[in-house]
Parts: sequence; structure tokens; C-alpha cells
Amino acid sequence: LPTLIILSVAIALWYGLKIILKNTIKSALLSSFYTFLFFSYGHVFTIIESNFIQESLIPIHAILLISYTACVVLGTYCIVKTNQKLNDTTQIVNVMSIAAIVFVFFNIGIYDFENSYDNLQEENSNPIVLGNDLRNTPDIYYIIMDEYAPLRTLERYYDYDNSDFVKFLEEKGFYVTKNSHSNYAQTSTSLASTLNMKYLNYLSDTVGNESKDHRILYQMLDNNLVMKSFKSAGYQIYSFDSGAWSTRSLNIADENLCSKNQNVDFRTFYQLKQTSILRSFDMFIKEPTSRIFHQEHRDRILCQFDEITKIKQGIEEPIFVFMHVVSPHDPFVFGPNGEEVDYEYTFGPTAEPVSLTSSEGIKAYRDQVIYVSKLLQQTIDKLIENSDSPPIIILQSDTGPSIDFADTTKEAHYIGRMSIINAYYFPDEKYDLLYHDITPVNSFRAVFDSQFQTNNGLLKDKLFFSTYEKLYTFIEITDSIIVR
Repeated sequence: LPTLIILSVAIALWYGLKIILKNTIKSALLSSFYTFLFFSYGHVFTIIESNFIQESLIPIHAILLISYTACVVLGTYCIVKTNQKLNDTTQIVNVMSIAAIVFVFFNIGIYDFENSYDNLQEENSNPIVLGNDLRNTPDIYYIIMDEYAPLRTLERYYDYDNSDFVKFLEEKGFYVTKNSHSNYAQTSTSLASTLNMKYLNYLSDTVGNESKDHRILYQMLDNNLVMKSFKSAGYQIYSFDSGAWSTRSLNIADENLCSKNQNVDFRTFYQLKQTSILRSFDMFIKEPTSRIFHQEHRDRILCQFDEITKIKQGIEEPIFVFMHVVSPHDPFVFGPNGEEVDYEYTFGPTAEPVSLTSSEGIKAYRDQVIYVSKLLQQTIDKLIENSDSPPIIILQSDTGPSIDFADTTKEAHYIGRMSIINAYYFPDEKYDLLYHDITPVNSFRAVFDSQFQTNNGLLKDKLFFSTYEKLYTFIEITDSIIVR
């Protein structure tokens, strides 16, 4: 699909210029010139970016955009006004443009053919053999709420007491941890660690601790050990389009729900963005959930909570359901009762809502917590009450919110980012392997060992902080966060 789009745009550009200029050679030269500039931008940016610090990224984009605009204006003027024969020049620029496009698709193509990444999965290649009676296996729902803060964070920074929701969970029979933290500070690393039941620090040596390459994490999610194990035991795997790059569509799932574009390869489009002038949009938008997609974001979240309660209808096989909800993480699209709100914001390298004051940001986040908590209560009620046999439910946040208020210390930022909600519902309520500071790397180890008679054991709980821009530069902060 991306190839067809690029070719269609290139042909349309050439044909449009031909109509305007009434000159085949000049229109071909201009279209090739524009194509070359379009697909060279990402590569030029990458070269320059490698020599500068993160704070310089917006000025780099600004300078490059001005430079490229000047090239377009001057190049267009010279080509249109010249009276010289341009046959040879056209051939040269055509070759350059074709080379740029081929290079782009080469970069995209190697996404699926990186042997070094395949080798990293070998230790996880064999699914875990489950020991439960497979004729009476419980359905499993794994719900991730993006940046949903635990009680203490909500009370301290958002002036909100969420104890009624925790009480609801406990009355339903959930084990709700009181001091749980994420193992990693970013969604892709956190989920890849949880669903493969291992730490990811070895990736620093493999891809480089300065790398921004998410592909190996996407691959680890696409073929994760947890879903592979359940699938081998006869489970049907369901996932939801979250709207985030990492969890829009998992290859291992039998079905991905709530996607209007089920057949679109979003990660290929992402690679296309990274290698073209579309990368300049990083100044304004980091994830595909900007303001223009407010209604789509609302609809997707409402679809997730609606569809998860219907999956089991008419299905005899046991099911494993993974639902990553990008909320209460911004964009802020819900008021406390689900009403529409209209906060202006943008995603930039700082990932800060630029037009919200501190008090507005607190209120927007708090209101969204209130509403999604209501949705969670309704959903959990239905999942438990409408099941023929009680399911297993894990409710977690991938990370906590970024606490970046003016007077926030580095330690407070770390604690806020790593603190998560973490709750478990087991049909037999045997929570012997759970404890109040358990981390997600041990979540499914506990599930497998306690509910499916395996012997994986638990890992020592460790916390590693890294930023979105330096994803694999892991800083261990375990001792400063967890009081043992």
C-alpha cells in the first residue's frame, strides 16, 4: 500500500506539473527534484541529529525546513526560467530520486529481515507448557490503562481520592497491590518486558544504548511469550487497536478489534515517516493521536470497553484478551462523566501539552481518570457476571504519568513515572505468589505458576528508568524507589 501511494503521488505530481508548465522535460525534472527532497529529509536529519543533544531537535527541524523551502523555491525558479536543454540534468535527477526511493524501501524492507533481532528471540522460542485441565481453562483479560496513576500519586499530585475504585476492586475479590512499580518507564519497553516475562537490559548492547529503534520491541510484542504460550494451549488470542504504534495490531493475535484500518501496515508507514520530510511533524505530533483525531480517539476507547465484554459470546474456546487503552494518558478527550472536552495541545519531543497550564493539566488528567474508572467498573462487572466460569483479570498501568510540575524533583519524577496500579483477579483467590511491591515482569510468572501449575519462579523486582529519546539507556533506580 505505501508503494502504491508513493507511485500514485509521484505520477500525479508529474502530470499536474506537465499541465501547468506544458513542458514534459521540465515537469519531469521538477517532480524528480521534489521527490528527492521529500525522501532525503529523514536521512539528512538523522545524520545531523546524531551530533546534537535532544534539546536541539526542534531547531534542527526548523533550520532544515527553511533550507529545504529555499531549495524548492530556488530550484523551481531556475528550472522554470531556464532556456537550456535539460535532458541530461533530468536523467541525473531521476536517478537520484529513484535511488532515494529505493533506499527508503530498503530501510523499510529490512524491518522484517533483521537476523540479529530474530536471534534474540531464540531463548523465548518455546512456549510454556501449561498444566491446567484444558477442558476447564479460565478466560484471561489483560487490561493496560496507559499512565493510570495509583492512589498515592493521585492524592499527592492530582488532589483526588480514588479509594472508592480500589474498594470496588477489593470487594470484587481482586488483590490490589499497594506499592507496585513498572519495570521500565516507557510503554514499549514496559509491555515487551511484561509479555515476555524478562528484563530487557541486554538490548542496550544489541541495538546500542543511544538507539531510538523500536523495531525489536515491536517484534517482541508481535511474538511475545505469554500469548504464544496460551495460543499453544488452545486459547484464541484477541487484541485491540490502541492507536499507539506499539500495540495497534499484534501479529500473534487471531483478531485485532476496534480497528477501522485493519489491513494497513502502520509500522511501514511509521518507517516511511522516519525517512521522509514527514519526520518534521515530530515537532507537533509524536503519536498518531493528535487533536485532529480527538473523535477517533474517543470512539476507539469506547469501542474497546464495549467490545471486550462481547468477545466471549458464541466462542467455546478459552480466550486471552489484551487491551491497551491509551487513557488517562493524553489526549484529554473525556470529562468526568464522559462528556466531550476540547483541550488544545500538541505532542513534541518534550511530550508536554503546550497550551495547558499546570492546573488545567491536573484537572484534565483527573477528569479522565474519573471517567475511565467508571468504564472499568462497568466492564469488570460484566466480565465477571456474564462469564460461565470466572475469568482471570489483570488490570495494570504500563507506567505512571510524567510528574513534571515546576517544583518537581528528579526523584519525584522517577517515583511518579514508575508507580502504577496493579490488580489481579484469580477465580480461586489464591494469591500466595502475589505481594504488594510485585512488578509486571513477574505478573504472568505468578499467573502461570499459581493457576497453571508451571514452575517458572519469580525474578527479583528491579526498576529501570529511560526516556523516550534514549530508550535503551537504562538507569537502575530500584533501591531509591522500592523500600524493601
